[in-house]
Amino acid sequence: MNNTATVHSQAWYGDEELTLTFPTGWEVEMLAPKDAPALSDQQIENAFSKPIESPGITELAKGKKSAVIIVDDLSRPTPAAQIIPYILHELTSAGIPKSEIRFVIGGGSHRPLTKDEMAKKVGADIVSNYEVSSHNFMSGDLQGYGSLDNGMPIYINRVVAESEFKMCVGGIYPHGAVGFGGGAKLIVPGISGFDTMFYFHTFSNSRGHAVIEREGSELDHRDYSEATAAVIGLDIIANAVINKQREICGLFVGDYVKAHRTAAKFALETYGTEIPEESRKDTDLVVLNCYPLDSDPIQTGKALWAAGYFEKAYRMALNPACDGICYHGLFDQIDYARFKQQREEITPPELPEPKLGNQNQLHVWSENFLVDDFYKKHPDAILFRNLEQLINLFAEVLPPQAKVAVLPSAGIQVLAEESN
Repeated sequence: MNNTATVHSQAWYGDEELTLTFPTGWEVEMLAPKDAPALSDQQIENAFSKPIESPGITELAKGKKSAVIIVDDLSRPTPAAQIIPYILHELTSAGIPKSEIRFVIGGGSHRPLTKDEMAKKVGADIVSNYEVSSHNFMSGDLQGYGSLDNGMPIYINRVVAESEFKMCVGGIYPHGAVGFGGGAKLIVPGISGFDTMFYFHTFSNSRGHAVIEREGSELDHRDYSEATAAVIGLDIIANAVINKQREICGLFVGDYVKAHRTAAKFALETYGTEIPEESRKDTDLVVLNCYPLDSDPIQTGKALWAAGYFEKAYRMALNPACDGICYHGLFDQIDYARFKQQREEITPPELPEPKLGNQNQLHVWSENFLVDDFYKKHPDAILFRNLEQLINLFAEVLPPQAKVAVLPSAGIQVLAEESN
């Protein structure tokens, strides 16, 4: 009887293996996604040579004098540095000079990346040889494009606005507001101004977790992102699907609607996870590993989708939150500079002596999630620093032959029923 489970942890900060050891006699079941093998370099190149419902990058960029590549930030596990060289090759073939190719980190209202963090995302050579900047949604350096028919004002990053060729490079991950991330989401909210972002989050309807096409006639978040992309002239996207080891297992280049939908369908299958009926009824403890969305404390919630499917299980989430910074400017209603200043002026509280809660409470192991941030974000949950201590506390209340279900990449897994 197996009483251990090994999962991946610390995306962007080592991508290391973490082994969980439970008491002897416990039975551990790994509920993994269907998954897919990593693409070879040739397969990645093939994705660019056969764009989906679109001319290729070289053809689209030919005759244009400047280009911008919008990339997601470290809160998303997309290995963009692996994709970018193929894009640069095509832009060079199109005749766009190196000095006129720029990169913008489209983090929406997330914090800006440091230079070292940019190097992780796009590659150290890119940071050394190209202009790379983080979008500042509160900056006045924006360009207006009027409004959509629904009244949403359009303000976007000026570097993006002034570039003649525009491309988004991101990943496809389940998302409650837009169904799946990627596509035009790097435009809104990725590189949008405060007014656009506020309207988008306040007056738009959510598509639903892992929903690919809108259900019903009422426009939603995904529709408004794509409508804005049409207004500003987004040329093409390159969207990656990753496997449970954070390797690119699917790459979809092409039209920002058609390629996105093709990618989302592949993601739905790849991330699809079967939870047997017996496991739902008999599991005593479900372990939700936030990887590969485990660098950012805020992303913890994306791994909790499966918790309600287990009838009697205690819930435990693993998020080392190596980033340690719980900032989302739109909801914090403060710019990052003032956020940092306030942090420096506050004495962080000590973690109270952790005690086990009940089945309805979430128990989170995290080495870096700050105590005050944690309890503001998860007021009914319990934070633990010591993983062994947490497991020992469960051992005091669970049966000698407890059943444990582990979701190794819960941050991106999708219940298989949702893929039908």
